[in-house]
Amino acid sequence: MTWVYIAIGILAFFLLLTYVVYLITFRGRVYHDITRTGELDGEKFAPYKKLILDGVAFARETPYENISIRSYDGLRLCGKYYSAENERALLILCHGYRSIPENDFSCAIEEFHNRGFGILLIDQRAHGKSGGRTMTFGVKERYDIHSWADYAAERFKGEDIIIEGISMGASTVLMASSAPFPDYVKGLIADCGYTSPDEIIRHVMKRLHLPGILYPIVRFSGRVFGGFDIQGCSALEECRKASLPALFIHGEGDAFVPCQMGRRNYEAYGGPKQMITVPKAGHGMSYVVDMPRVQRALDEFLEGVLRQ
Repeated sequence: MTWVYIAIGILAFFLLLTYVVYLITFRGRVYHDITRTGELDGEKFAPYKKLILDGVAFARETPYENISIRSYDGLRLCGKYYSAENERALLILCHGYRSIPENDFSCAIEEFHNRGFGILLIDQRAHGKSGGRTMTFGVKERYDIHSWADYAAERFKGEDIIIEGISMGASTVLMASSAPFPDYVKGLIADCGYTSPDEIIRHVMKRLHLPGILYPIVRFSGRVFGGFDIQGCSALEECRKASLPALFIHGEGDAFVPCQMGRRNYEAYGGPKQMITVPKAGHGMSYVVDMPRVQRALDEFLEGVLRQ
C-alpha cells in the first residue's frame, strides 16, 4: 500500500510541475508593459524612450473604434481600428508574446496613420481584451489572422490590406501565409519572427541554461493544459507554401530570436520576397535603431504591392 501512496505522490508532483510549467510558458493574461517597468530607462531603450512614449501616447489618445470578431473556436477577439483620412490601405498589426500592440508598434502607428493608412491593432488570443487563456506561439493564432483578414476584406471591401507581425506576431503571420487570403490582402511583413514554436522554446531554454529534460514537460504541459502541440505548426514549413509578397525585417543583434531564424524563414519563403537586417539592433528594435533605412524598405515594399 505504501508504494501506491508513493506512486500517487509522484504523479501529483509531476502534474503540479507540469501545470507550473504551463503557467510560466503558455498562460495568457500576463503582460509585459515596458512603459511601466522602468525598462525604458535602461541601456537598451533609453535612446528611444521619448520616441516610444510619444508613439504610445498617440495610440492611446487618437480616437479609435473598438472591434470584436469570433475566432474559429468561439473566442471573442478584440481590436482597435484607427481610420485615416482618404484611407489608401489598411494595416493589420499583430503584436508579440505577452505584449501590448501599442507598445510593439509605438513608433510606426503615427507614422503610417499620417501617411493615410488605416490601422487595425489586434489583441492576440489570451491578450488584452481578447478571450482565451492560452498562448500557443502561433499554432492557433494563425487561424485568427485569417479571421481578421476575412473581417477586414468584408468590411473594407475594395481596400488593399497589409498584414504585419512582430516577434510572435511575425511568426503567427508566417504560419498563416500558406493558406489562401482574400484577394484584398496584398502582402505580409514579418519583423523578427522565429522559425517554429518548438525551436524558439528550445533556444530560450538553452539561453536560460535550463536542462533539456524540461523540454518534454513543456510540450506535455501545452498539450494537457493548453490543448495544443508546440510541434503542431512551423513558420519555416508554412513559408515554403506561401505565395503573397513578403518583407522580412530582423535585427542582427537579436539575442532572443536570432537573426539566423529570420534569414531561414526568408530563404524558405515561396512567394516574392525582400529582407532587410539592421546591424546592432536587438529584438524588435530594428525600426527605432535605423528608422530611415527601415522606413525606406517599408515604403519600397508597400509601393510595390499596393495598387497605385
